Amino acid sequence: MPVLKFKIDNLLKNIPHADLETIRDTLFRLKCETEILEDGFLEVEINPDRPDMYSLEGLVRAVKGLLELERGWSKPSTHDTGIVVEVSSVASRPYIATAVVYNVNIRDDEDLRQLIQFQEKLHDTIGRRRRKVAIGFHDLDKLPSKQIYYKALRIDEIEFPPLGIGYAKKASKILIETEQGQKYGHISLKDKLHPFLLSGSDVIAMPPVINSNITRIEVGTKHLFIDVTGTSKEAVEKVLDIIVSNLAERKGASIGQVKVLYNDVYITYPSLRTIETVLDLDYVNNILGYSLEPHRAIELLGYMRYNAYFMEGKRIRVEVPPFRADYISPIDLVEDIAIAIGYEKLQPCRPEKYTRGQLLYKNEIKRILRDLLVGMGFTEVMQLSLVSPDDVEPIPRKPVFIKNPVQRDYSVLRTDLIISLLGVLRQNQLLKKPVKLFEIGRIAYLAENQEIVEKDMIALAVMDDEMSIEKIQSPLYTLLDIIGIEYSISSECTEQIFIQGRCGSLLLGNQKLAEFGEVNPEILEKQNIEYPTAYANIDLEVLTKWSSKTLHRQ
Repeated sequence: MPVLKFKIDNLLKNIPHADLETIRDTLFRLKCETEILEDGFLEVEINPDRPDMYSLEGLVRAVKGLLELERGWSKPSTHDTGIVVEVSSVASRPYIATAVVYNVNIRDDEDLRQLIQFQEKLHDTIGRRRRKVAIGFHDLDKLPSKQIYYKALRIDEIEFPPLGIGYAKKASKILIETEQGQKYGHISLKDKLHPFLLSGSDVIAMPPVINSNITRIEVGTKHLFIDVTGTSKEAVEKVLDIIVSNLAERKGASIGQVKVLYNDVYITYPSLRTIETVLDLDYVNNILGYSLEPHRAIELLGYMRYNAYFMEGKRIRVEVPPFRADYISPIDLVEDIAIAIGYEKLQPCRPEKYTRGQLLYKNEIKRILRDLLVGMGFTEVMQLSLVSPDDVEPIPRKPVFIKNPVQRDYSVLRTDLIISLLGVLRQNQLLKKPVKLFEIGRIAYLAENQEIVEKDMIALAVMDDEMSIEKIQSPLYTLLDIIGIEYSISSECTEQIFIQGRCGSLLLGNQKLAEFGEVNPEILEKQNIEYPTAYANIDLEVLTKWSSKTLHRQ
């Protein structure tokens, strides 16, 4: 959880008619833990879903609302700055959003510390330690030009004075010789190309690593130029909205709009995008066990800094402000209403009907089969459903590929549980024989009509010095006989993983229940398994449907 420090005097000055204990109690209602430090600061542990409270302005705004000193949110005034940012192709970090905030007025070291604290907490949370989003603050009055360029350049051809150093250095050396370069230099570097932000011909930032000393912010800085870069357009825009919304809370502050040019299309930032939704009071009252009237609900939402308006019946139109990055669905509004009411005022009540939960019948069958197989000397394994494309080659079914896999070894859904079991057997060949394994899991593959078929399966595997089909037949038949399944046996098997003539299948009516047999030596050789292996799979969907009525629910 992000922990921030705020000067107590600043909190008391900005929240009139409230003492420190009242502020701490209000922060507790907002899911924050607090501790008074000896140096005159209040340490606040803020829930990571509330990045709008990472600055003094945002925290004060939330507290004032819950103390019923202010309601709702007013969109700050904006005007054009004349600044244009031209974006070239930056493959490693393609998105940028920028804005200006006038009259921020950094008056002392505490103001500067608060701004840097705000920046770094956003970096660590939404920014994923600058991998997803990085923020740059610049002194607007120090910008060499209103024409800004965002582009990827070679690190061995660019030099600029990095923040804190008064002379120019090669970008390649900055990545090696500075602390920031060592920590963040690898994030967006690709083939010696790195993102740079230029004002005219001068480099003012090397996101996400370091800013230039040219536009350094310091005590006395009045106006800010802000750049936010990242790998997610939505996250970049949201972070910029949070920053400018908070800074605009300062007395006399206003927002300047900047045009960003992407492929001949201009986008104006900040977007300050709100979300409009409709909240049904019956839904709220049903969850909270409360009897809210529309006017009271609107009032409570206002204290949580939403704008809310009457609609017909018991419906309310709610405008979610741009700084509330935590809003996902109406249940979030219900939670905020509960916070505004006070959880201690919500009285618990007994349910009118008492119900008792129980397992799905399929899960009961799984438990019974698991106990039986362990009793027969099998060891259960649990493997990932994602495998390598090489692993599914022996299986004739068409695999389902993941659209955006993290790596090739986990890019395909397994089409048969044998894929997982063979991997475990390969790593346990030195164990005392026989090695007997089973797994209960899901497979997926593409049918002829290209629809995805998903099935729950049970798989058994036996590896031994010598092998015969009876070593897999015996536990399979025993398992099914114990639970009372009346099956028929067929010598036909369609799976290519088996040795033809040493395999078979079990049928329930006209449906295939299971297949079993000795695994083809060619497949074992490809898997680097030196011992003969037998395998059986059971279709759990078919088994559940036909399972004996002697399996009573416990």
